[in-house]
Amino acid sequence: MGARGPLRTAGLWFRRHVRAIAVVVGLMALAVGGGTLGAGWHYADVLDEQGLRTNHSPEKFDLVVTAVADGRVTLEAARAPGPNATWWTNGVLGLKWDGGYAQMSAPHEIDGHHAVRDARVLEGTLVAGMQVRVDTFAFPGDPLLALGLPFEEVRVRGPLGEMPAWFVDAPGGTWAIFVHGQDSSRQEMLRSMPAFHALGLKELVITYRNDEGAPAETDGRHSFGAREWEDLDAAARFALDHGAARLVLVGNSMGGGIVMSFLYRSERAARVAAVILDAPMLDFAAVVDHRAPDGVPGFVVGTAKWLTSLRFGVDWGELDYLARTADLRAPILLFHGIADDKVPVATSDRLAKARPDLVTYVRLPGVGHVRSWNADPVAYDSAMQAFLRRALGLP
Repeated sequence: MGARGPLRTAGLWFRRHVRAIAVVVGLMALAVGGGTLGAGWHYADVLDEQGLRTNHSPEKFDLVVTAVADGRVTLEAARAPGPNATWWTNGVLGLKWDGGYAQMSAPHEIDGHHAVRDARVLEGTLVAGMQVRVDTFAFPGDPLLALGLPFEEVRVRGPLGEMPAWFVDAPGGTWAIFVHGQDSSRQEMLRSMPAFHALGLKELVITYRNDEGAPAETDGRHSFGAREWEDLDAAARFALDHGAARLVLVGNSMGGGIVMSFLYRSERAARVAAVILDAPMLDFAAVVDHRAPDGVPGFVVGTAKWLTSLRFGVDWGELDYLARTADLRAPILLFHGIADDKVPVATSDRLAKARPDLVTYVRLPGVGHVRSWNADPVAYDSAMQAFLRRALGLP
């Protein structure tokens, strides 16, 4: 039936039995006084709006530049930063404004509303008074602008149509395929590319369904790997058709879920020689539990997940990529920050525990979602290259 089957079948079943379901729902509402069911229904709407549905709305410029001098920038926020605020944390970050981009290093000074950081302007002009925002991708534009890597814009034909991708050539016969996270873009993967290029790997940075510039699903919803794996499969086919001898898959966040789904489903999975995952979405139900706001009881979240299955066709079992770890064959390098507020580090713990024979685990304290490179780029790149040399037999 293919990857679309479980989701669409659930949706068709729901539509055909909607009256019967309405009766059941009504009886449940009477049984529980409507409170739990009503709260669950509302939270299912939240899950759909903030999780399932595609959202490419631009992020807001939420900071103000108050000073630029001597290679440093002073940033000010209207509110004191919370525990997961990015702009005042250690590490390498991007700073984006209308028409420009800078790269920042660790802060020198911090108070309740300000941070002073070293800043290197890569594009445009940065002056006091500008509205800006922090960008964890850390690089602007494309491989040539950001990294000085010549690239070709190619088109990968998938089940829904053509999808744009960046291709960076190299002498070797191994291709690395990069899969970004939810509602993100190819720019997310720029951070990792130099380490692969230095080892002589060809690089294919893909888009997939519902991305800007790529075909959209008719329902406009993500399926967290249940359907998107077909687009990664098309990219793998593209690489193999163009001479790839073996593949390395790199997945961030939801991209990690797409990679896992591919490994379980694709006939081309046998050509994968190594896998690198950063804060991967390994169990969507666990992600929903992890992201539940404080004060939302577990039974309401459970009701919301049940209703989400009925209303939107989500198969929670299908999106538990930890249920089949015995089927994995390729070595995996796994990064995850303990302070991740979006994807629970416990799911990566489970993967590492289930397959210690395959998984090299880099578990980082104080690091947020997909921020392991930002926290220490040199250590991150060194870990990737050491892993790839072992997995691929490189000198």
